[in-house]
Amino acid sequence: MIRLVLLLLGADFIRRNWHALAVAGLAWGTIGVSLMIDALDGVLNFPLTLFGYLLLLESLVTLWVANSGMGAQKTLRYVKGTLFLLIAILVITQHQASNMALAMLFGIAFTIGGSLQITSALVVRFPRWRTAMLGGLVQIVLAIFFFQPYPTHYKGTVPYCLALGLIFGGWNMIWLALRSRMLPQQASADVLVERNSGDDRPFDAGLHDGAADLQSRLRPASSESTDAPEATEATRTTVAAPLTVHVWTPTGSAKGPARRQPVIDRYIAAVDLNGVISTGHAALEIQPDLYISLYPAEEIDRSPDQFARLLRATAENDVKGRYLTDYASEAAAWCESTEKILFRDYRRASLDRFWQHYRRTEIYNLTHRNCSSTVANALEAALEGVMGGRDRHWFNAVRMMFTPEIWVASQIRKRAVTMAWTPGMVLDYARALRAVVHPRPLSWAASLQLALRQSRRLRQGWRARRRYAERENPGSGQS
Repeated sequence: MIRLVLLLLGADFIRRNWHALAVAGLAWGTIGVSLMIDALDGVLNFPLTLFGYLLLLESLVTLWVANSGMGAQKTLRYVKGTLFLLIAILVITQHQASNMALAMLFGIAFTIGGSLQITSALVVRFPRWRTAMLGGLVQIVLAIFFFQPYPTHYKGTVPYCLALGLIFGGWNMIWLALRSRMLPQQASADVLVERNSGDDRPFDAGLHDGAADLQSRLRPASSESTDAPEATEATRTTVAAPLTVHVWTPTGSAKGPARRQPVIDRYIAAVDLNGVISTGHAALEIQPDLYISLYPAEEIDRSPDQFARLLRATAENDVKGRYLTDYASEAAAWCESTEKILFRDYRRASLDRFWQHYRRTEIYNLTHRNCSSTVANALEAALEGVMGGRDRHWFNAVRMMFTPEIWVASQIRKRAVTMAWTPGMVLDYARALRAVVHPRPLSWAASLQLALRQSRRLRQGWRARRRYAERENPGSGQS
């Protein structure tokens, strides 16, 4: 989640405030170490009951406003609210069995998360899959610590888990701050991420500012810069055409009636009655001159017996790719997109730089470099620095941290990066980012108000149906 917040704030914002980011990361790490010591020494000073009531309030609000979301937003809010409610009840009860149940709950969660990460790393073999597999093994080890429990005791489960989150979050903040301050002023966040994508140099993104490949990614001095407020404002407000993310869902683009397979036919693939697999498609458009849509130059055999082999993001599965030129011709040759998500506020210059560099490589890979990953990367390039350009204060970052959609987007992105981007994931990711970039006023309050209106309409509908039933059967309610 922190990485996504910093992406929306932009590299220039982080570079100017790297010291504040580093201090915040150090503070988080220090608090995390203190909590871990408190959890290990046998005498718990952490205000566990107060934390339980705060978590209970958070869970109830999340469940109350969950219905106002769409797609994965609604599902993830319900899952988050239910889990938080269960944890809050266990924390508040303050019973030995509750502490053990919490430890088992966290242990199971870490086991499932680690197992999924290891499995996806071994099957897909995405870049840095070995590092991801090591992270999965670490989660399994932590799960064992929760189960037994060692080196802590069951009543220290909650502060121990919080401590781990604060320590790792603080380390990521310090790492990002130190790397960002060394980047050239014209570099962007996607350069930082790309230059740290290799296993051989994970810490030194800013040390190669004289390298030819980095110089080719720098924006001209006359281009946008958040150091000049008036230039940034002009860059944002002169955008005329909206940015549109087109998504063809697997079921919506299937050639025939698709078999009903919940979750699978939305996020992975749909299978029609003839056994043909449809994975859907994603594209990005800014009329009239920009269209990003990647296809394999020749249709890939997606029969069930070949599909498992194609899941690996390795070089042997790379095929020649081709970029389509416009949405109209693609829709005419196939069908209209199932969903369209519009963004009014974006950085056209950042997107143009990304696209100029990205389109030089005409390679398609079903899991690593497909239509969905291309659109996701392009969307992130377009939205980089949008929030930091509006408000230079750190309150903007703090507000985003408490926006429910940023958590939803980060969870979708985490799974997509460690597995594969699919059109369904791009759809939910774009919806969540749009809610962050174009928020309703007072996001939580507006969501709560919407939930109240929906609840009121439901009650009115129930009363109307009951009155109608009483009129139709006047004697049914009497004995």
